[in-house]
Amino acid sequence: MQKYHRPPLRQSGARSTTPSRTSVSTPATPIRRGTQATSSLRLGQQGEGRRNSSADMTEQLGVTKGEEFGPMEGAIINDQSQESVSCVCQARVLRDESNFIQNVGQFYNQQDISDVILKIGKETYYGHKFVLAKSSEVFRTMLYNKNWSQSGLPEIVLEETEECQKYFDTFLKFLYTAEVNISVESAVGILCLADKYGVTSLKNLCSQYMVEHTRSPLVKNALNWYSWSKALHMDELIHQCSKTIAWNAEQLLKSPEWLHMDIDFVSDMLKNGDLVIQREELLFQALLQWLDFEERQEHYHVYARELLPLIRFPQMQVKELVSVEKSEMYHEKELKPLLKKLINKAYRFRALCPHQTDIDISFAQDFYLPRNYLDLAVDNVRMQNTLRYGIQVDVRTYVGSVPSELRDGEWKITYRKSNDTWTLQIYCHESALQGGEARVQAVLIITNLDDRVVQVDESDVTICSRGTHLTMNASVPNQDISKNMAVLIKPLPK
Repeated sequence: MQKYHRPPLRQSGARSTTPSRTSVSTPATPIRRGTQATSSLRLGQQGEGRRNSSADMTEQLGVTKGEEFGPMEGAIINDQSQESVSCVCQARVLRDESNFIQNVGQFYNQQDISDVILKIGKETYYGHKFVLAKSSEVFRTMLYNKNWSQSGLPEIVLEETEECQKYFDTFLKFLYTAEVNISVESAVGILCLADKYGVTSLKNLCSQYMVEHTRSPLVKNALNWYSWSKALHMDELIHQCSKTIAWNAEQLLKSPEWLHMDIDFVSDMLKNGDLVIQREELLFQALLQWLDFEERQEHYHVYARELLPLIRFPQMQVKELVSVEKSEMYHEKELKPLLKKLINKAYRFRALCPHQTDIDISFAQDFYLPRNYLDLAVDNVRMQNTLRYGIQVDVRTYVGSVPSELRDGEWKITYRKSNDTWTLQIYCHESALQGGEARVQAVLIITNLDDRVVQVDESDVTICSRGTHLTMNASVPNQDISKNMAVLIKPLPK
């Protein structure tokens, strides 16, 4: 056998017969004298390239023989090289959410591969413990907490209301697909299931849908969902329902549904200072009708004592207060002391409010403040009428904060419009001032062709005088349905 001869080791620095990779040229960068370039050449270089590239790089960088790179400059170049590589090779998270959801969704209600059965009324649903538990803390407790009575059983019986039973299939499918088909009819049922089983994401989706579908003039939805929003502590939905109900209060007070509202709803409504109604006296008359309804005879006096203080008697005219004093309710033994006290506070307001600048007294409580009374309207604008733009309109209000049938206070209003924004400038004359000033708030009530309120905008409370005026900007995004704008000037006590 021929003897094996070990090949000689190549000496360091000897030229390799294997062609080296072509190095990427580096743009010339000015380097200070007295530095050394070797540290920047340690990244990705092999073999014979080390010796030649050092000289080549020195030439490319414009450094003469004998000049050196300092340690700091070499480190900076090396760090910059590493940084550029890390940018190219930066890690990222990739997702395939649609396929994941689709793959999970295909197992919905599949009997062959389910590991738990849900019984709701007469319906049977085949589920998967993992899917239910990952979506709901309540299901996780039911399925894996040994202290729960049905834990570990292959079949779980759930008690649901008739409303929830109708939409349990929709609710359960959401846990698999992250999609929900919701409508005005199904919203409450799905919402209650989402709340009961702690599926926060579904509850939020229901809330978004319901808020969108309670915007004025959708009063019916707002009325149907208001009590649910309060029971489930859904603040955004409570706010939207309250606003829509307030803007359409006059329509509600004249409807048959008003007599069937519960005490909590009526109380909340009377506390609302944003009600759009003709005047306060109509609200008082509507309350009397509600109290007289036969369903409430047993609790008549209890409800009356709770609700009458919410009527803002100081905002009634004198003749309306006298009418209250002549009513049957005023002479009832159980209610006369309360009504007498409320009426006396109204008379006291009328007597003292004009002299607020001279005496230290405040009428800033809600009981004394005006709501959005249509009787306070000083102008009505057809919003498509471009002749209003840029002109001044003379209007009149009563003087001071005490309601009066006289309109002796003179004002001027200027209208301007740019795209979907209206700008109003309101100036007062000397005749509108009391004690040298007028403390007011402007309110715009925008209605559609059916005279339903679709938008209400309020200005800041402004103290007007001969040298100051009120400026208000209002964006009207729904110009196609906005047809008329009533301008209110609300005099406010201090």
